[in-house]
Amino acid sequence: MREMIRSQRLATLCSFGAGLACMSVSVFLISMHVQMISDVRDVSVPIVAALPSLERRLSVLEEQVELTELHTKTKRGSIEERRDMFALPEEIDLDRLLAAFEVVQDVLLREGLLSQVSDIAVSKETEDDLSHEILSLETALHDDGLKTLLMMVQLSGLLTVGDVLTDQERMLLTERIELENPAGIVALEQFLSVDLLDYAENPKLHEEHLKRSFRSTTFLNAFHNVIRTSFLRDVRELEQTGVPSALRTYKLWPLQMMAIDTLTIEPGSAPGWFAVDLKVKVFRGE
Repeated sequence: MREMIRSQRLATLCSFGAGLACMSVSVFLISMHVQMISDVRDVSVPIVAALPSLERRLSVLEEQVELTELHTKTKRGSIEERRDMFALPEEIDLDRLLAAFEVVQDVLLREGLLSQVSDIAVSKETEDDLSHEILSLETALHDDGLKTLLMMVQLSGLLTVGDVLTDQERMLLTERIELENPAGIVALEQFLSVDLLDYAENPKLHEEHLKRSFRSTTFLNAFHNVIRTSFLRDVRELEQTGVPSALRTYKLWPLQMMAIDTLTIEPGSAPGWFAVDLKVKVFRGE
């Protein structure tokens, strides 16, 4: 009998202990559930509150992307037409090209940077079964005049600011925009599509228009560095010679694409002056 009572007490104690254990586990699980609900609330409530703003920003970005694509398509069509017509036409317009050289010579004469120049000779050369026109001239130039003449050849075939920048320079600007303000890609696209002579005549106007889309130094430092070290710096200097304005006045811009074939420079009759023998290869479109 005593053994039975003892067994019943022991069973009761075990059941009580098991109940306490279950209760403790239940309390722990309930507290974990409450904590989880609290964590979810802390995370979800701010997200829900931010959703309208995020949706509006997404809508704005989508509109900007559409505008950028439309602007790019429209501008690209216009640029390609000008490139096919002037920069790389199927046939070389020698009259127009010779007129451009004459305009540059007139500017240099007026500035006292050129003393004499020969008539421009035109010849044909064949290379790899492709024929090219070669323009040859001999002239006496001051060092500044020589820089202007060579820069004119370097700019030939280029239409926009984007044409002047290298792939690395454009990629650098794009990466900085993605870090700071992705929507600013619209302003960058507009800047890169600016006509090169428009930029040369008023670089500050176009640069400030782009910089208004940015506030921090992430993009601006990279942009200033590109302006300072790229060929755009030479474009700005070329405007001071008056050549871009003259080419625009006589509707000789853009220039057909050229490249220096041979260049011989010998000391001239006075310090800073040189006798120059220049041959330029003229390209045509396919």
